[in-house]
Amino acid sequence: MPSEKVFVAVDVNNLWHACKSIYGPTARVDFLDLIQRIQRGGFSKVPREVRAHAYTVSAPFRIETPEGTTRVKSVNNERFVQVLGKFGYHVQTRTMRFEKGIDKPFHTDWDVGIAMDAINQLSWMDTFVLASGDGDYGLLLQKMKEADKRVEIYTFRSNASAILYELANSISYLEDSHVYQERRVPQP
Repeated sequence: MPSEKVFVAVDVNNLWHACKSIYGPTARVDFLDLIQRIQRGGFSKVPREVRAHAYTVSAPFRIETPEGTTRVKSVNNERFVQVLGKFGYHVQTRTMRFEKGIDKPFHTDWDVGIAMDAINQLSWMDTFVLASGDGDYGLLLQKMKEADKRVEIYTFRSNASAILYELANSISYLEDSHVYQERRVPQP
């Protein structure tokens, strides 16, 4: 039986920041619900074969030492990456870096990495799913359309760039039902 081959690129940090700005500091995207929704989605009547990739950036903790400021890896991000993997995502992560001597971060997004991975999957995929509202992906979506690929966007309504409306075959909005409030346990 034929299947619809779907390459999914989830810009985790874009969704994370949008979710927090809309719903508050304890709000989190339900990434399990997102992947299940994508797997059920589509307009064809054939089953979907999904290759889901989640791209994330971890911000190391800043620690002041007598020798100066240093940064250490975030343990919370490692647990988060493991959970995404259990949900079925192939997770790619990088650690944010900072310019020497100042607190200005760089190496904080995956736009080029996502574009390269998607282009490398062109011959395999029928549909490209982007979970992000970032208009910087406009050129990538244009390339997908030129290659005759269906383009689906999953994002928050208030986070969707206007260029996405022009280039997507469909846009699905993440709203209240796709967000949960993290329970915070007070530290002793």
